[in-house]
Amino acid sequence: MAENLTFDAEGQEGGPYHSRELHVPGPTSGLTIGRGYDMKRRSADAVRQDMIDAGLDQAAAAMLAQAAGLSGDQAEQFIEDNDLEDFEISPEVQQALFDIEYERQLRDTRRLATKPDVVRVYGETDWDALNPVIREVLVDLRFRGDYTPACRKFLQVHVANNDLVAFAGEIGNRDRWPRVPVDRYARRRSLCETALT
Repeated sequence: MAENLTFDAEGQEGGPYHSRELHVPGPTSGLTIGRGYDMKRRSADAVRQDMIDAGLDQAAAAMLAQAAGLSGDQAEQFIEDNDLEDFEISPEVQQALFDIEYERQLRDTRRLATKPDVVRVYGETDWDALNPVIREVLVDLRFRGDYTPACRKFLQVHVANNDLVAFAGEIGNRDRWPRVPVDRYARRRSLCETALT
């Protein structure tokens, strides 16, 4: 699976951060299930359809759709009010849900990397020929919300040049990523470093 970086970073199996259970990662996060499927910025119809497409039954999908738009304490209260503390999706549903969201993020990352204003400033990115490690890290940046205009100012030229060495140097520069959790930063850096050896 090409998206191991993101899948592995977005949760774990078992333990206090068991990703197949409903959780609210932080005070500004929405109700989340699986590996990074946050319902905060989604419509009820979108949540319901994604859950059904991932293999969840209609009743459970309809229940979870009611959490669309909630965040923080409201999302926590939703879990309690609906007696969902023990609700858990199967590993297969988790993988399917992740695949649905990852494909969306992949498409949006490609759009961002190849849109006209980005090409005009940083050069054209041949997405299909892009080094797979650069592509995977870019999608992970987008998945977490780190592939921003500010990030593109120092990173995008290396993407356009398909230059893994320079790209890895920027990914490995901790000063460039002050808001990225240490674990996520380390995973991205490690993937790039491993690809260079």
